[in-house]
Amino acid sequence: MSGKKPTVSVCTLGCRVNQYESRAICEYLEAHGAEIRDFSEKCDIYIINTCAVTSESERKSRQMARRANKTNPEAFIVLTGCQAQLSPKEAAELPMVRYVGGNASKLEAARAALSLWNGECVPLFGRREIGAEYENYSVLRPDHTRAYVKIEDGCENRCAYCVIPKVRGTVRSKPADDVIEEVRHAVSIGYKEIVLTGIEISSYQYSLPKLIFALSRLEGLERIRLSSVNPAFIDKKFTDAVKDTGKLCPHFHLSLQSCCDRTLNAMRRRYNTRMLFENCAYLRTVMPGVCFTADVICGFPGERDEDFNDTLQNIEKLRLLHAHIFPYSKRPGTEAADMPFQVPDAVKAERCAALAEAVARSRAEIVSGFYAEARRFTALFETESGGWLHGHTENYLPVRIRSDFSTHSCTVPVILASDSEINGEFEVTEDRDKN
Repeated sequence: MSGKKPTVSVCTLGCRVNQYESRAICEYLEAHGAEIRDFSEKCDIYIINTCAVTSESERKSRQMARRANKTNPEAFIVLTGCQAQLSPKEAAELPMVRYVGGNASKLEAARAALSLWNGECVPLFGRREIGAEYENYSVLRPDHTRAYVKIEDGCENRCAYCVIPKVRGTVRSKPADDVIEEVRHAVSIGYKEIVLTGIEISSYQYSLPKLIFALSRLEGLERIRLSSVNPAFIDKKFTDAVKDTGKLCPHFHLSLQSCCDRTLNAMRRRYNTRMLFENCAYLRTVMPGVCFTADVICGFPGERDEDFNDTLQNIEKLRLLHAHIFPYSKRPGTEAADMPFQVPDAVKAERCAALAEAVARSRAEIVSGFYAEARRFTALFETESGGWLHGHTENYLPVRIRSDFSTHSCTVPVILASDSEINGEFEVTEDRDKN
């Protein structure tokens, strides 16, 4: 269009994988002359990286497309991601949508957007079939204090409630040498912490423990964090392989979903509560101060009061620092969508609230224990506002500090200043006696 540089906004919904992929899209667009702007601004092109993990995430994906059209009715709207992969015809019916991609190639969305801008003929629907090869690209300029590095795509677990295998395909993994090179680059431009992410990183095909060990040898890298893991994966074999790396953060986010054996079996999860407690207990013995967070679904079809009570009691025993608690969302085309005894929404809401209260109690007990022990941590500070730096400890305690150092992207020895929580964070002071 007359040589004018297009303005583009990329809106991301859903998981860390989508965030990583959106960043890669932005870098591709910038490398080809586009100017990236905020989603609230009037732009020539809007790319929406959609999500379909719940019905609410699908609704938000559609809402963002309509919002973009309202901001600039003449803009090109490009959809990619899981909702676009799952329901392409529905996505194409949204106003001014000119291209519907999916997950076969995320960078196709960027190429299609630029082709539309240049007046080229672009088919409405992009490639749908997800192949067996990993779409290998890197993010050169991460947009967070910690760098997210995608190492894997796809999932083959076939859980009864989940649509992700349908929209993400089979497991494909990034070669370890390419992961190491991407992390090496991130460290060279100042990043101290990296987060290994994927749809199911427990299925990484080139050995996750070996990758962690190799990354731990990179000079300048201070922390390695895992995005989400299957509770069955973090067994004694895994723990023994990574416990002495010195850089793996003592924090594990568990893709838990339930803490009742009957419900886990109905969900087609490949572990039980015995495995969960054994694995977590062993980690606690070899990684002092380790914390666990989790995803939990309430109201799965057929979940009786006694089943939920099992989950509630076991969650209290597990002692979680935090949990993402979701009401079950029916996903068309999944086994659970057709199961009898769907739980009423009101009951789901009650169970979510009860579980949240239990996790809040566990959180308070964990932090009180750390405070009583005068336990020392390191903190990586990520943002600054109102004279406070905000960040996380190695075991994922959210903390804030008033300090005279100016950089965020370094780890700083700290101790808890009190055992009280302030707006979801814990105030800390620098541990000047460290070392």
